Amino acid sequence: MTQIFKKTDKQVDQARLLASASKHILSYGGSRSAKTFGICRAMVIRAAKTRSRHIALRLKFNHAKTSLFLDTFPKLFSLCFPGLEVRENRSDWYYSLPNGSEIWIGGLDEKERVEKILGKEYSTIFFNECSQIPYSSVTMALTRLAERSGLKTKAYYDCNPPTKRHWTYPLFIRGLDPQTWEPRDDADNYASIRMNPTDNLDNIDPDYIQMLEQLPEKDRLRFLQGEFTDESEGSIYHAFRREDHVISITRSPRHPIVVGMDFNVNPMTAVICQLYDDSLYVIDEIYLENSNTHEMTQVLKQKYGPGWTVIPDATGKALKTSAAGISDHEILKQGGYQIPFVRNPFRADRYNCVNGLLEKKRIIVDPKCPKLIRDLEQVSYKEGTNLPETKEKHLTHISDALGYVAHWAYPLYDYSSGDDVMGVKR
Repeated sequence: MTQIFKKTDKQVDQARLLASASKHILSYGGSRSAKTFGICRAMVIRAAKTRSRHIALRLKFNHAKTSLFLDTFPKLFSLCFPGLEVRENRSDWYYSLPNGSEIWIGGLDEKERVEKILGKEYSTIFFNECSQIPYSSVTMALTRLAERSGLKTKAYYDCNPPTKRHWTYPLFIRGLDPQTWEPRDDADNYASIRMNPTDNLDNIDPDYIQMLEQLPEKDRLRFLQGEFTDESEGSIYHAFRREDHVISITRSPRHPIVVGMDFNVNPMTAVICQLYDDSLYVIDEIYLENSNTHEMTQVLKQKYGPGWTVIPDATGKALKTSAAGISDHEILKQGGYQIPFVRNPFRADRYNCVNGLLEKKRIIVDPKCPKLIRDLEQVSYKEGTNLPETKEKHLTHISDALGYVAHWAYPLYDYSSGDDVMGVKR
């Protein structure tokens, strides 16, 4: 007996939103709520309307192949489109429809595969389990959302909601740019719908809901109730709170500038600080893409003049990010800046120092430092390690620059006495 497909009320709402005027649409919520199934169904309907190309992406191709090509789409074709003659291509991993449309399955984890994806244009791009995909990879893939097929181009996204630090939360829930957390002019183009397993009771075992109800609270919020969480587990700068630490600052004429700097070609970063009242005030930031220490020195001189103290990454004693053949530290000295003797603290000490100052509200950041604020909110540990996650290549550098100044000005340890300056014995 052929099974008849019938949408739940929530799936009706999702289908209506996916067909709306919004270009970017996120379906988020708990586990087994039919988010992915509804999006894949919408992709097939779009592909059937006119000859066109569409793609469903995950971070890792093997996951995309297993979950989408070998599971979701076969079930979808059988249940919702039983009379549709679909051909599989298991060499390049796409489906062909009778009208010539193609639905591709891809991953963003291998250069050769990404280049093949970027070599084509699409009418629909679906980012499946987008909580795992770096925002830089999303923006790269979206450059190929440009097929002129007669369909309105659409980008679909789904996920079990991560923490509010993830790029999906500011973009879809707050209408903010994920990199600056400033309002987007095109916020109306972004829409979302929350879908939970309780909205899909007709299609899942009731025991599954009982199992989700027994999960620890943070997992229950994510997989049963479909909520973005505030918890900071995994966040490196867990003590940072925008409402406590982001305050407009007027530069003090009575106190010198101290610059923290991280050497990196893309980006080169610096934080402009002042130290007084036993606190660290970040009054400005410099963030240069595809740059070098010569350019950073010139920009710094143009904005604030020479003569200030720079606390750089200590590896710059030997590091050469320019073609001049001299070290980054020497370039800064020749530019008129003072560099005291510095050594890089252990990474954990640097993180602990920044968090300790944040907890005491002794770090204040001006709102005109959006890159630093983004770092403090989004930099996290790689799962199962004490190393920073580096999937998002532009993250970590400017917060490292802050860490160099913080640990130089207010070190965890008084190395001469063996005392912890912040109140704890070594």
